[in-house]
Amino acid sequence: MKDNPTKNGYETPELRNTIRRACELADLDAHGARLIHQYDNAVYLLPAENAVARLQQGAQVPNRAATSLGITRWLVDDHDFPATAPLPQSEPIAVDETTTATFWIYYPQRDNGHRPTSGHLGELVRRLHNMPRPTIELPRWTPLSSLETALCAPSILTVMDSEDQRWLLDHIRHVRRELDGLDWPLGWGLVHGDAWAGNLLWNHAQGPECTVLGDWDSVCWGPREIDLIPSLHAARRYGRGPAWAQAFADAYGYDLSRWPGHVPLLAMRDLVQIAGPLRRAATEPVLAQALRQRIDGIRNDDAAPWREF
Repeated sequence: MKDNPTKNGYETPELRNTIRRACELADLDAHGARLIHQYDNAVYLLPAENAVARLQQGAQVPNRAATSLGITRWLVDDHDFPATAPLPQSEPIAVDETTTATFWIYYPQRDNGHRPTSGHLGELVRRLHNMPRPTIELPRWTPLSSLETALCAPSILTVMDSEDQRWLLDHIRHVRRELDGLDWPLGWGLVHGDAWAGNLLWNHAQGPECTVLGDWDSVCWGPREIDLIPSLHAARRYGRGPAWAQAFADAYGYDLSRWPGHVPLLAMRDLVQIAGPLRRAATEPVLAQALRQRIDGIRNDDAAPWREF
């Protein structure tokens, strides 16, 4: 059975050179490095180190990378929380002016169709939300800021027309006004920021149903409800159905759908989900099609399921 099949991977010579350079700067062995995932970030398996490398691009990435390493070390080392663990003594590596690399413990995933569920996620999110205030300084939640920045870039008109751009920017402002009016019954605290089941990994070393929560790029101090909306959104947009949302609610101990504030949160999550295909739509036709479907779905309130990546 093959471990860690490549997901959405399309390696280029430039990407191969980047992972070699990242490992050289980190004094790690890149022999046998293999691309295993590529969407927002490129993730490489480093078999010689029993580790994975995440290559991220953007001006804000170095700060986010330092925060994600700091918070996961605090969670794992101080609180025995099942988060993906950074490689010991590793720090973010500036590979070039736009690329940052981080290095993490490798959790083998088997290509057998058995995936962590919303129930697994609900248990971990409940534990996360019960944590004390971290000693790590966290950014304050600012909804849709990175998407707004991306939509204002001149290059955006290569993947959408100006009318779509204007509509999306107006819609972001409308959703923000609605979010500003919410009372947040669960309060503010440490939140993952992108708590969906796709960010869970099996931890086979701990047991057959043990999971760890990964991808801490969006960790922040914010309203806890934002970690509950992805499972409800997946039930609506990705065809998971009501049972998926209910399993999360049962495991977490709170049903977000019973609170009226879930409606603007669903609108926010819709917008968050166009950011991924937006980044690569100019060069990858499949993602350009996905971007078009998602924009049309938001604008027309079309309930057709979206494709996952």
